[in-house]
Amino acid sequence: MTDSPDTNYERSDVDPVLVCWLALGLGLFVVATPLLMPFAFSRSIDRGNPVTRPALGAEAPPLALDPAAELRRHREADRQFADSYGWIDRGRGVVRIPVRRAMERLLETGLPGWPSR
Repeated sequence: MTDSPDTNYERSDVDPVLVCWLALGLGLFVVATPLLMPFAFSRSIDRGNPVTRPALGAEAPPLALDPAAELRRHREADRQFADSYGWIDRGRGVVRIPVRRAMERLLETGLPGWPSR
């Protein structure tokens, strides 16, 4: 294979001494960083007492002792709300009706300005 005058290639390699210095610097960085971090972040050294539980503030939500039962109660309350009548604003005469009844009325009357079949 002959070299043409237009072909060009790298004529020198990377200096091995530079590669050694870079490897040494990287190794030093990896070893020194964990040793120097406690000086930069002094609170990271304080581990506290592992047997004591963290104190909950007043704004912390209560601990759910039986999440499944709470979810059942919440769903039941939502179902009762969706299936019952009630006032939203008595002064303005705004009421809520059960979802099923609202869908039936919507099917009977349709939406104003909405095409029906």
